[in-house]
Amino acid sequence: MFTKRIAAVILSLLMVLALVPAAALAGDVSSAVHEKSMLAKLDSAWSVLEDVESEAIASGAEMSEVTKAVYKAALQLKLVDEKSINSLTSKSFFFKVNGMECCYDYVARNIPHVSAVSGETVSAISAAVGASQPKNGPTSMDVLLVGPYYGEDSNFTNQYRNEANSIANSVGGEMTELAHYAATGPAIAEAVVEAGVVIYDSHGTASGTSSYLCLTTNSGITSEDYQNGWAVNAGGAAYIDGRYIQNHITQELPNNIFWMAICEGMKLSGRGTTGYALLDAGAGCVYGYSQSVTFSGDYRYEAHFWNNMKNNDMTVAEAFNAMTAALGNWDPAYSSSSGAAWPIVMSPDDPFPTNPDSHQTVYCDWALRGGSLEPVELTEWSLSEEAVELYETTTVNVKFERIPDNANHYELVWHSQDESIAAVSGNNRRVAITGVGEGATNIYCEILVDGECIGTAFCAVNVIHFPTLNEAANEENGTLEFTSTTPNYPWACAIIDGEAVAKSGNSGQDSTVSTMQLVLDMEAGDKLVFDWRVSSESNYDMLGFYVNGTQNGSRISGETDWATITYTAATSGTFTFQWRYEKDYSVSRNDDCGYVNNVRFVPEAYLPGDVNNNGAVESDDALIVLRYSLGLANLTSAQLARADVNGDGLVNSTDAIMILRSALGAA
Repeated sequence: MFTKRIAAVILSLLMVLALVPAAALAGDVSSAVHEKSMLAKLDSAWSVLEDVESEAIASGAEMSEVTKAVYKAALQLKLVDEKSINSLTSKSFFFKVNGMECCYDYVARNIPHVSAVSGETVSAISAAVGASQPKNGPTSMDVLLVGPYYGEDSNFTNQYRNEANSIANSVGGEMTELAHYAATGPAIAEAVVEAGVVIYDSHGTASGTSSYLCLTTNSGITSEDYQNGWAVNAGGAAYIDGRYIQNHITQELPNNIFWMAICEGMKLSGRGTTGYALLDAGAGCVYGYSQSVTFSGDYRYEAHFWNNMKNNDMTVAEAFNAMTAALGNWDPAYSSSSGAAWPIVMSPDDPFPTNPDSHQTVYCDWALRGGSLEPVELTEWSLSEEAVELYETTTVNVKFERIPDNANHYELVWHSQDESIAAVSGNNRRVAITGVGEGATNIYCEILVDGECIGTAFCAVNVIHFPTLNEAANEENGTLEFTSTTPNYPWACAIIDGEAVAKSGNSGQDSTVSTMQLVLDMEAGDKLVFDWRVSSESNYDMLGFYVNGTQNGSRISGETDWATITYTAATSGTFTFQWRYEKDYSVSRNDDCGYVNNVRFVPEAYLPGDVNNNGAVESDDALIVLRYSLGLANLTSAQLARADVNGDGLVNSTDAIMILRSALGAA
């Protein structure tokens, strides 16, 4: 009992720690104290330099004079590393504090105070730093702050609340805040469609092949959300990802930007799932971090980036590249790239990078004031796909490609020529096509301007059969019969790298079991062979193989490759085989499921056609097969293997005739 109590305490502690940025927990107590000391020195150095800057600005000094005054102060400051000050220009210079790279940049810090820059206007300064003409932007000027941990976790400050208000004020929009328990999944899905800027300020985590936003409540999250992997259960709380938003919004996102001020928003294991889902839903840009970011590092990035977006009318590409040039390519609170968070941008021009933990050149032309609320006429159009193929019950998205890309003076009405084959649900940017039944049809949209149809766009759709559990678990043309004995968490087919495999059904559901079963008659020496793999939380969530209720071999966990398992019957009889994916009471990792494929029955060496297994092929064997083909008799799996003499996967009258010819010596 004592051991179980200790284990429970440890696991409870791990659940709490999962909600805290990993960077704040890395290392032992001494390293944490050391990091705190380093950051304190950094803050002290900046405090001195900021005082010098304020005095110079108050005296009416010009930009170059202010920069020179701060530069001289840095030279005399013992907190600044000796000989680390370099690259002095009229507006900036670089220096280090305890090896941490820093940059003083007058323009980035003081554009709001343009009266102090000798009458220079914002547009003039913008031109001086190379800002280009914005090409696209949001169709809403409102700002949404999602902060589930405001009021819950003392580590969160008002910085992003203040930034959200500042952005809204700069563009004449309104700021809406969803904080603490008000930040439910449904509330977020309802609010994001109204905001041009969404600041996602919370804890974050990567699980399986997605990255998630941590909520303080699971209110409104359904079992379907968990089963689809759009959400992860965390006791009374929950995590949601971009797919949750994509599948719960009721209209297209307003070409907005998502600034994910969270840990691991762009972690490699997340594979850009959240970013791609938001872009597909209509977002124009998604920003996040590859690892766990420090609060201080993220705050410095945020201030630099948004100052340029608000005051210099920069595009995301310009602001991002200026930010990393000034503050470094990884979390500014780290002196080394090892384990540090790297900022990442995803957009229609910026796919998820092959290695998120590396510098990214960004091309996104989204700008805060780039969107137009005035009517922009549509001149040309097409669909991103001329033809698609999909399985029954699955969905694919096809985009409406428009010229110009900020056209907004049109409406789309989507149709399916045969709704028994494909169903459609679309908006002005894309359509979701869902396979209903096998067959071929077309989907199309009518393009309306002021109620008049000015054209159409078509896409050919071919819906193919979605494999059953039997088809997914069996080897090709296999005939074994599988059942899922846990109806609440059934095994089902999943398509992995284009191949149908059987997949457990309790992903994200703590303290549950998902079981697939096969009952088979076997002779001593017969074999059952299958391939399996698991993608789970290591050492806790397990995939096991059981024979007649007893575990056979070791259970597997973690992220494994496909492996082939062979079971040999020691005696003749009826065998019940089960594959069980068992989850413990907390935490989900990776795909959170088990996979099984290519299950096949391999009888012991036998004489083809010797159905009754007496060592000879006789007319009795032919009669047994003929009765089976007429539905007058049943055969065991071993007998079926012996009876299929032509190897076509079927047992019928053709096999009976071939066996009879062999018995008569005419074969």
